[in-house]
Amino acid sequence: MKQLTFYISALILTFTLWSCSENGTTVTEDGLEITDVEVGTGEEANVNDFLTIHFRGSLEDGQVFESTYERDEPIVVQVGVGQLPIQGWDEGMIGMREGGKRKLVIPPNLAFGEQGVEGFIPGGENIQMDIELISIMKPPTPWDYDESALESMESGLQYYVHEAGDGSSPDTGDMVSVHYSGYLQDGTMFDSSTLRDQPFVFQVGQGQVIPGWDEGLLDMAVGEKRTLVIPPELGYGEQGAGQVIPPNATIIFDVELLEID
Repeated sequence: MKQLTFYISALILTFTLWSCSENGTTVTEDGLEITDVEVGTGEEANVNDFLTIHFRGSLEDGQVFESTYERDEPIVVQVGVGQLPIQGWDEGMIGMREGGKRKLVIPPNLAFGEQGVEGFIPGGENIQMDIELISIMKPPTPWDYDESALESMESGLQYYVHEAGDGSSPDTGDMVSVHYSGYLQDGTMFDSSTLRDQPFVFQVGQGQVIPGWDEGLLDMAVGEKRTLVIPPELGYGEQGAGQVIPPNATIIFDVELLEID
């Protein structure tokens, strides 16, 4: 289950940054400056959407501390859910349209604060983010089920079978391939293999995933679609998982068992 990892490049480069007139600039109450350099013509980005973007982050003197353009590799981020390490960046992409380019000038209170990042970003400094929105993907919708029809295991794991499988079930140690989407109880999606169009492959029953997954998958058959309702003690426990999954959270996974190797 992958999360975005943000890092500061060791090599600081200098680029020509996007320029724009002051007429189209909006300043929020927190001091975030938002300017649409080019207004896109596609769909508008909303909270929880997955955005494929190129970006360039720079200091006040124009030095670039990170850029997807250098790697020629856009990234996919879920917007408005605190996944990004810079609050102003997260807030500033809401309302962008596909094909658009936006400049954000982010004050320290919405960026790296008074401490900055040692050796790369001075404390108390504004940073600029140049963002190009390539495409928007809407998060998948949780599968419907009747909570009163949930089956319960002794461990506290609950599940609902949407479609029965017609294949075999895995044994401990088998490699399995699955598609999944994970949600909090309020329906907020935090991860999905279907969005990446890349099944997740792991060795089941060996502790490579959370206990609720191991237990739930061993009980499935190839072709089966099942919702797993996983209590905290079989999920991420008292610690949670970063900013994505809060402590003591019950989490819900819609899972399809594709194959067993």
